[in-house]
Amino acid sequence: MRQTVFTTKALRYKMSLKTRGIVFATFFGSCLIVGFLVAALTTDNWVQSSAKRYNSTESQGRINFGLFSGQKHLNVAYGWRRHEVNILAVLQDEPDVMSYWLWLGTTIGVGLGALSGAVGAIASVLKSSSASKKTGTILVLFISNFLSGISQVLSFICWLLQFIQYLRNNVLIAEDRNNNWYSTGLAALGTSFYLVVAGFIVVIINLVLLTVAVKMEKRERNRMLEPQTDEKTQGAIMLY
Repeated sequence: MRQTVFTTKALRYKMSLKTRGIVFATFFGSCLIVGFLVAALTTDNWVQSSAKRYNSTESQGRINFGLFSGQKHLNVAYGWRRHEVNILAVLQDEPDVMSYWLWLGTTIGVGLGALSGAVGAIASVLKSSSASKKTGTILVLFISNFLSGISQVLSFICWLLQFIQYLRNNVLIAEDRNNNWYSTGLAALGTSFYLVVAGFIVVIINLVLLTVAVKMEKRERNRMLEPQTDEKTQGAIMLY
C-alpha cells in the first residue's frame, strides 16, 4: 500500500510539473514582448519614406522617423547629405507633419506594454517555481498579459491613424517643402511598427498557454479529489 501511495504522489507531482512547465514557457514569451517593444521604442523605423523634388530627376531623398529621433538623407545631385531629425521638435514646430496626441498615445502604449510584459515575466517565474495551488499569481499573469495586449493595441491604432492622416501625405518639414521636396504617396510603415504587431501576437500565445495551464491544473485537482472505487482499491492491494 505504501508503494501505491508513493506512486500516486509521484504521478501528481509529475502532472503539476507539466503545468508549471507551460506557465514557465510564458516567461520566454514575456521576454520577447519586452524585447520587441524596447526595440520599437529605441529604433528609428516607425515610418520610412523616399522623397523627390519637383522638376528634378536627379534629386533623391530618404527619410525615416522613430518615436524620438530620425534621419533625413537628401541628395540634390551633389551627393547625399544626412540630417538628424528631432521628433519632439517636429511635434512642437510642425503640427501639420505629426499629431502630438497620436504620438503620445503610441509612446504610452509601447511603454506600458513593455512594463506589463516585464511584470508578466516575473510572475511566470514565481508561479512556475512554486507548487502552490494559489490562484493569485496566475491571475497576475493573466492581467499583465491582457494589459500588455491592450497597450500594444493602443499604440498600433494611434500610429496607424498617425500614418493615414499625416505621414503618408508628408514627412517633410516646411523648409524642405519650400525647397520643392515632396513625399506624398512615398511613405510606408517601418519595421519598428511591426515589432509591436509581433509583440501582440506573442501576448495571444501567452494567454493561450495560460488558459491551457489553468485547465490542466483544474483537471489535476479534480482527479486528486475523486474517491477511489473498490476496484481501484483492490487493484492497489494486488499491486502491493
